[in-house]
Amino acid sequence: MTWLKNNIAVVCMMFGLFAGAFVLFSWGVGYYANALFGMHFETSSCWQGLSAIGTGLVGLFKWLCDSKFNTGPGEMPGLKGIARDEK
Repeated sequence: MTWLKNNIAVVCMMFGLFAGAFVLFSWGVGYYANALFGMHFETSSCWQGLSAIGTGLVGLFKWLCDSKFNTGPGEMPGLKGIARDEK
């Protein structure tokens, strides 16, 4: 369980990449099924899924960069210009 807590960002990114690969594979199968067999597979739904996965991965990457470079290790982020001890 400790390994998972320490590497949750990597696990989430790998899940997102695998999900994106699955969506691309599904889109490819649907695209060729439409062309070769006349099936009515809605390929625009795959683009919506890819954009949702991409948005999640970009948000996770931004969060990782912000949490790593904006505060020191073990330090809670505070509001800019306001000391935490003031009331």
